[in-house]
Amino acid sequence: MEIRTDKLLVALEAAKKEFKPLQKNGKNNFFKTQNGVHEYSTLVDIKNATEEALNAHGLSLYYTITFENDLHFLTTNLIHTGTGQFIQSKSVIGGATNTPQQNGSAVTYYRRYHIQAMLNLEADFDDDGNKASKPKTNDNKTMQGGL
Repeated sequence: MEIRTDKLLVALEAAKKEFKPLQKNGKNNFFKTQNGVHEYSTLVDIKNATEEALNAHGLSLYYTITFENDLHFLTTNLIHTGTGQFIQSKSVIGGATNTPQQNGSAVTYYRRYHIQAMLNLEADFDDDGNKASKPKTNDNKTMQGGL
């Protein structure tokens, strides 16, 4: 069966043209930039900038948390409600020994990063790939789906 995302991608491109300016109201005092405190877009900032346009074009985000092979996963889905076409991103958020607070923190973090990637948002400080070049600790994968 062919995986289709054509209607979803057309709707997403139309919605992106209507996104509001993305605010960066989050502050991370532990990660310093050349200009001082690291500022980033919070989930609320991202929602405020994108939700109206996504809804106007029949796009909806939803999340699921699953437990497989002693690992907790967060899956973020962007769905075109008119066709059921979707794209998704799935990441490990913790192991069986994680506390609920650790999982909750990871859910917030990965929700933000999944959405940024799916919607092609520049919502964070660009460190020129320095953090990404460090050794991997999580098994993250992005999948594409559809109807």
